[in-house]
Amino acid sequence: MKTLILSMLLIPGFVFALEIDEKLTVRIVKSSESKKTLMINRGTEDGLVEGDHAKFIVTAGIVARAVLVKVSPTRSVWSVYRLVNADFINNDAVMTIKISPAVKITKDETQTLVQDDTPTKVSGDPTTLGIPLAEGAQDLSVTDESLSAADLKSLEESRSPVSIVEKNIEILGIINVSALTGATDSGNGKSFSNAQTSHHFELGGEYYARTERDWYSRLSLVGSAALMRLSNQAYNGSASTNDVTEFSLGTNWHPFTLPSVTGDFIPFFHAAFNFGNVKSSYTAGTETITKSDLSSNGSSSGFSLGFGFKFYTYKGLGARVMVDYYSRNEKYTEDELKNTHTKKVSGPRLMLGLSYRF
Repeated sequence: MKTLILSMLLIPGFVFALEIDEKLTVRIVKSSESKKTLMINRGTEDGLVEGDHAKFIVTAGIVARAVLVKVSPTRSVWSVYRLVNADFINNDAVMTIKISPAVKITKDETQTLVQDDTPTKVSGDPTTLGIPLAEGAQDLSVTDESLSAADLKSLEESRSPVSIVEKNIEILGIINVSALTGATDSGNGKSFSNAQTSHHFELGGEYYARTERDWYSRLSLVGSAALMRLSNQAYNGSASTNDVTEFSLGTNWHPFTLPSVTGDFIPFFHAAFNFGNVKSSYTAGTETITKSDLSSNGSSSGFSLGFGFKFYTYKGLGARVMVDYYSRNEKYTEDELKNTHTKKVSGPRLMLGLSYRF
């Protein structure tokens, strides 16, 4: 009977445990100065259990091999016993862990695979232990004393943001539309009716680095295409319409928070230059001019500088808000009256957008 009850208590823990060779993408929340103790943002909710062994892997290869010594629903602390490349172990670093079989530690230096690659963060004197040869034997014995008080306290804190660094391509959409009509009745019996509308349709993309160890990982490349129209009617019936087709290329800089973090606001700075073509049209009202309808085409160029915040879910859905200073210079060809004109549009803008990363 006791055996049955014990089995019933143990089975739930194994049902959700990860199998050998299963993988998880993780973020290092915290690491000790020696890189021998690691805390990651995965725990029992992800199928991890105390005593799990895993290889920590990046694109370049295996970084370390460790055993799980403390676990909570959303975090776990790992003790490294084979450190291959400490350079890859940094706070906020993203890598893959691959669950591996338990291993046996040997003190016989003649049996070690690599004499100077000694285990770290194990009970006893780690310098007296070598790299194991046999698999499937007794697990490492790591006690609570191998963890700092800060590590244990952090283990009880809430889950750190999850990374979506593998989703490094983003599609962004911005829309602003009004569709009004203006009607004017003048005292001389004339009436005028024109559209009084504005719209801004913008579709863009952003590209992020897939590795976050390099200096440029906090920079992203951004490009977009926009269609803008502004139509208006004055009190006397005169109307103007301005159409702009604009392309933009630039970069976003994320100095404080990595751009792959989810569940948290990511501040960023924006800089871009723009170019395109414009068309401006004029229709007369009650005023007297030589010609009632005038129009001219031209080219545009300019820039934008701004600051904003992004927010992503772990599924890659995102939203952003940005305030920028926008400047556009328009240079027109001769109109019907043989006049040439230049025009400058500048000032602050508030931009809102939705996006998806994949």
